[in-house]
Amino acid sequence: MKNLLLAFVACCLHVAAVAQTKIEKDLQGTWKMTEMNMGGMFANATTKEIKFSKELESKLTKEQRAAFTANKQVFLDKIGQSRVSFIGKKVNYAIAGVVKAGTYTIKPQADAYILTVTGTDGSQDIMALAIKEGKLRIVNNDNKDKAEMVFTKATK
Repeated sequence: MKNLLLAFVACCLHVAAVAQTKIEKDLQGTWKMTEMNMGGMFANATTKEIKFSKELESKLTKEQRAAFTANKQVFLDKIGQSRVSFIGKKVNYAIAGVVKAGTYTIKPQADAYILTVTGTDGSQDIMALAIKEGKLRIVNNDNKDKAEMVFTKATK
């Protein structure tokens, strides 16, 4: 019985290691942001649309709606120009004007992974990450806002 239990544990560890190696391999290359959902606002750079949740929509003033309309293309361009690159164990990203470089680690968690980015300045960002249907999905849930970002592979 003890040998069977040890074999089972070894098998589980092997499967986890293989899965982690696969996600690290799949991440390699440059990814282009196509969608962002943050604070009740959904933006899609491919379809050129911005939508608001009913809750956010009800809070927007006439002036805020006008400002969003006037700056819609600028915001969509920022999303469309946002990139994240994984090269070996290094990561570089430029997301909506925020630029960062550093190293990363990945740990499995349920049906996703935890991505920890350690910047060259020593700061750390911890995000949930998954690749589904060829799209990289990153969720950053810091103390301010939850941001969900979707990327497609730009280069390998």
